[in-house]
Formats: sequence, C-alpha cells, structure tokens
Amino acid sequence: MEKRLHDWFVKWHGEGEAHQAQVYRCLQCGGLITWTKIRKAEICCTGRMSPTNPKWWEKIKLLAFPWAV
Repeated sequence: MEKRLHDWFVKWHGEGEAHQAQVYRCLQCGGLITWTKIRKAEICCTGRMSPTNPKWWEKIKLLAFPWAV
C-alpha cells in the first residue's frame, strides 16, 4: 500500500534526489511547494523555501486532491 501511495504522490508532485525533501514550504506565505512546481519554476513569493513535514490536512490534500496544491 505504501508503494502505491508513493507512486501516486510522485506521479502528481514529482520527486527530487534521495537526499532532498519531498515537500517544501514558502517562508513568506507558508504555501506548500512540490517538485513539480520547482521544476516548472512556479515558485510563489520570493522563492525562499525550507523543507517541511506537511500537517495532517495538507497530507490529505496532497494525496486526495493533488490538483489543489
């Protein structure tokens, strides 16, 4: 089950290198930034971000409603 969830996440949000975080947070507005946005250069605000662990509702949003991130 975990592999399927990971594959689903990578399909919608992309994947960085093994040593990089899966999800980042904008330091100015607090929005989530995924690898798909990073690769397309769709980074909000000033482009400053830090690795983060999404909150439980953000995890649901990432998996159940990936187009809303």
